[in-house]
Amino acid sequence: METCKDWNYDKITPATITFGAAMIVLGAIGVYMMTADDAFNPLLTIFFYSIPSNCAVALFPHEPVLVKFGKTINLWHLATAASLGTIVAAIIDYQFFTPILNLSYSRKYKSHQVYKAAHKWFYKSPFLSLVVASFSPIPFYPFKLMVYASKYSFARYLIAISIGRFPRYYILGLAGYTFRIPDWIIIGTFVAMILMVYFKKIYELLNKAIVSLFTNKNKELAVEKNTGKYIDTVGD
Repeated sequence: METCKDWNYDKITPATITFGAAMIVLGAIGVYMMTADDAFNPLLTIFFYSIPSNCAVALFPHEPVLVKFGKTINLWHLATAASLGTIVAAIIDYQFFTPILNLSYSRKYKSHQVYKAAHKWFYKSPFLSLVVASFSPIPFYPFKLMVYASKYSFARYLIAISIGRFPRYYILGLAGYTFRIPDWIIIGTFVAMILMVYFKKIYELLNKAIVSLFTNKNKELAVEKNTGKYIDTVGD
């Protein structure tokens, strides 16, 4: 029977900062290679792109990209390259987010409903939960949080995501190969998925900016009004 427990950290170490920096650099390389217009080997591009698209805080979706490359690349090679990139992302994530998410002042996320929902499944059967979540369309990030919060076995974590992700990547590539989906549909899906993820955040930022703008304007008007009243009173 697998067991998990939460860990606590008191401070961020230089190693944590190093892995965080590596995540940013590798993520930037992956994005650059995706936008470099066939300048690089496609398998190398898939490998590097799979890093930022599979980090705990995934910047971009991997599904449309694998469907696109599945039309032209050997599916076994495609799934292998994407899986290796995912493993690199998992290694960096584990080393960086485990201490970050277990700092005493950063543990508020554990009260979130998504975390609580995943919590009961993960702590019953962590390995099976990771395999199923990494293969299926259900959100995977809550289970990643479980791994980092409990400091679940690093080796088991890598094995679980390898078992779940490889067939997922193969099926996505197979969909591109079989249905020959036009690039414009793939690109449209890619953009739509990004908007679905970031729309709420963008809306909240814009809403806060507008509220702040009107609040400050009202304060200025109130000050001007009060100042005018004060001057009128003095004039009398």
